Parts: sequence; C-alpha cells; structure tokens
Amino acid sequence: MKQVITMKLVLGIDGGGTKTEAIALDHNGGLLLRLTGESTNPHAITFPKAMRNLGALLDALLEAPELKGLDWTTAALGLSGVSTEEEQQAVYRYLQEFQKERGVAFDVSLLHDAQIALMATLEREEGIIAISGTGSILFGLTPEGKRYRVGGWGHLLGDEGSGYDIGLRTLKTIMRHYDGIAPATGLTELVLEAYGFSSPTELKPYIYKDSVQKSDIAKFAQICIEASEKGDKTAARILLQAAGELADAAIALIGKDQWFESCDLVTTGSIFSHSSFFSRLFQEKVTAAYPKITVHSSVQSPAYGAALLALKRYREHMSL
Repeated sequence: MKQVITMKLVLGIDGGGTKTEAIALDHNGGLLLRLTGESTNPHAITFPKAMRNLGALLDALLEAPELKGLDWTTAALGLSGVSTEEEQQAVYRYLQEFQKERGVAFDVSLLHDAQIALMATLEREEGIIAISGTGSILFGLTPEGKRYRVGGWGHLLGDEGSGYDIGLRTLKTIMRHYDGIAPATGLTELVLEAYGFSSPTELKPYIYKDSVQKSDIAKFAQICIEASEKGDKTAARILLQAAGELADAAIALIGKDQWFESCDLVTTGSIFSHSSFFSRLFQEKVTAAYPKITVHSSVQSPAYGAALLALKRYREHMSL
C-alpha cells in the first residue's frame, strides 16, 4: 500500500502596531500563503483586542483553501509590545486555549520582533535591527547570544524616529503655524485636504476622540513624507530631527558591544520603506560615527523571517 505523506506547514507572524502579517511555508521553504490582519500590539489596542485580532488571523489561515489538509507543525511569532515574561506567558496561554478550542496542535515560539526582521534580510540572527514603523526600537544580537536594546519604550516614554513621532510632530507643527508661532507650511493644506477639514481647529476634536489610536497618529507621517518630497522645508526638518534621534539610538546601541562596530545593520518598517530621505539621513549619521557598519534595507518582510525561524526550529526538532 502506497504511503501518503502529508505536507508539513510552518507559520511566521509579524505583529505590529498597525497590522499583522502571516506567512505560511511548506517544509521545504516554499511559500504557501501570505495574509494580513489587524494590529496585535497589546499596548496599542489593549491585550484582549490584540488576542482577538491574532485569533481572527489564525482562523483565516485555518480556513484558507491553500492550507487545507496540511499538517501545522511550528509557528514563530514576533509581536511588538510583547516583551516581558508576563506578557509572553499571557500570549502562550491564549494560544494554548485557541488550539484546544479549534482542535489543532502546533509548537509555538515567541520571538522578539527584531529577531525576525534580522532573519528576513540576513538569514541569521546576529546584527542590529533598526525598526521605524508605528513605533521604533533598536535591537542588537551578537554571535555569543548577547542581546541589547535601545528604545522601544512606547509613544509616551520614547518611540523617537517612529511614525507616531513624525505624525505627532506634524500635527504640532500645524497647530503652531495656526497660532502664528511657526512659519507657513504646506503640511496644513495637505492634512486638511486628506481629512476633509476646513480649519486646523477641527484637528482637536478628531485627535482627542477615544477611538483614535497610536496608528491613527502615525498615519500623519505619510503626509509629512509627501510634503518633504514636494520640497516643504518644515516637513524635511521634521524628518531630519526624527531620523537624527533614531540614529542617536543606533549609535548608543553600537557603543554597548565592540562586535557591533563592524556588523550589519538592517533597517525596516514603514518609515524606512516610504521615505528614502529619512533612510539616507539615518544611514549618514550612523556611518559617520561608525564607518565600518554596513547598512541594509530589509529585502523581505519580518513575517518571512519569522517563518524561516519556524522552519529552522522544525528541522532542528526533526533531527533529534
């Protein structure tokens, strides 16, 4: 009788403040499916809502025709906003309950979102990752397994050089112009047009609505980027300040371990991907301080890095 071999599936998930991406690979590393869901950052939308969004994405994967009949083996998740032992254990408990309710079983690894971003571009976990999306963080891993971080303290305590930071600077600049403190800027017209407002004063009731979240503020960063590309000096100055502060964080991290002084640094996140000006400013400041650093733009999404790490762990398990 011919033996039927069920194809194995590994899953990588990158959870951010704005969206969550999942990538499924077969046991040979072939791409099976890519899906996107809503934010799973508990500090951006509360823990219960983050888990509901994660569950909805996993349900969509379970129901996807492309994955029907496949054997789920390993999932690797990098969730921004999940870093403490308490937060990780809460996610593990949720995923255990999810598997029990759905009648599925697969191994789960929770990783730092920086690990998966490094893996996506370098296909290894050593190096430095600079993330600028809704939030920001610098994270470094040495070959000896030493870990360092700078930033990642959230929008109230940090997140310099992030989409939220740039978006908030943009809004404050518009209000300062309205009050006659700052010079005229094209940012005002672009924001009013984008949101259908007739006056900057309409920003206040919108921004202070209970439903407005970090990701909503971060969306204003795209308007700042567009304005800078059109030659607006105020917008360019906002990006210069934000990129400079994120570069300062990178320089601080490099100084924590001598190995970092000549390592690879990967930039990832929506701000890096949407603004070549921001990326250039960041790179110039970092390499001026440490000329031996090699800066790479991310070539694959962090979710792909998570999937590669899931595949690595599956193969390690099979070799035991």
